[in-house]
Amino acid sequence: MAMRKRPLLSLAGGVVGVVGLGFGLAYACGAPPFDGERGEIKDAAVCKTLGGSAGAADALRKVLPGESSYSFDDQVMHRRIDDTDRTYETSCFVNGGGKMLLVATAEMVGYDKAEEWVGDVVANASAPSEVTSFQAGDKAVASERIAAIYVPCRDEGPREHLSVVVELKRRGDAADAEVRDGLSSLARGAALFAHRQAKCDAPAKVAG
Repeated sequence: MAMRKRPLLSLAGGVVGVVGLGFGLAYACGAPPFDGERGEIKDAAVCKTLGGSAGAADALRKVLPGESSYSFDDQVMHRRIDDTDRTYETSCFVNGGGKMLLVATAEMVGYDKAEEWVGDVVANASAPSEVTSFQAGDKAVASERIAAIYVPCRDEGPREHLSVVVELKRRGDAADAEVRDGLSSLARGAALFAHRQAKCDAPAKVAG
């Protein structure tokens, strides 16, 4: 018995249907080439606690993934009033596409050794072997996920510091070195802002 051939038209229609379904799913998921344009990160919208808005916005554009829009939530939980006040705490949350993208915090802390501080701030973001030091404050470390600076604050009495931490929750397509540089830049800006706002009297040791 001769094998019955399937009509070519039917096969073509099936292929077109499968391709169409694939493109439909791609569109629904926002996959290329249907993903929308990247939202704008405006200088004025960036958290003030990140320091200079223009420099912070440039660094954020470098490290964040492409999203259709971005939102910023700046919070000051404790503002140091005078030399007798031993509290300072702020946070900045950056969101996009319904996801948290980046968190930056600053708070007054007291550690006997800077290395103990490093162990605490890095623990949840990077392995100790992934971080490298950079020049800022009494101690500064960075990886492709986090940048943190241990900033001198009180020069008299207990030598308390500001712990400034910028943690990247979701990254863009930039190379590792570029992401590390961007996070370090954000941490420096946040450190200088916190040092001023916390009325610190010890030299910050952070270049502007």
